[in-house]
Amino acid sequence: MPLARTYSVALIGVNGQVVEVEADITNGLVGMILVGLPDTALREARDRIRAAIANSGEDWPQRKITVGLSPASLPKRGGGQGAKGSSGRSDVFRRTRP
Repeated sequence: MPLARTYSVALIGVNGQVVEVEADITNGLVGMILVGLPDTALREARDRIRAAIANSGEDWPQRKITVGLSPASLPKRGGGQGAKGSSGRSDVFRRTRP
């Protein structure tokens, strides 16, 4: 089961909190799921992630993609985690190729 992990930062006021971003590709209903209290801007990151993967020369997998942001209790805002999600998925894509 391919899994990639990277890190981002969530800003709370002027303080930064490390956010772990995990991307996993498994068999199942084709789609992308963001978990870990993502806000609306992060939900819209799906389009940015898809564009980043396409522009990197990778193919979008026809499998279930799960992106987890932790700690789950910490609200995440903005597009930084979305960009990190695409880099994590690129690593997963490379691991799943024969």
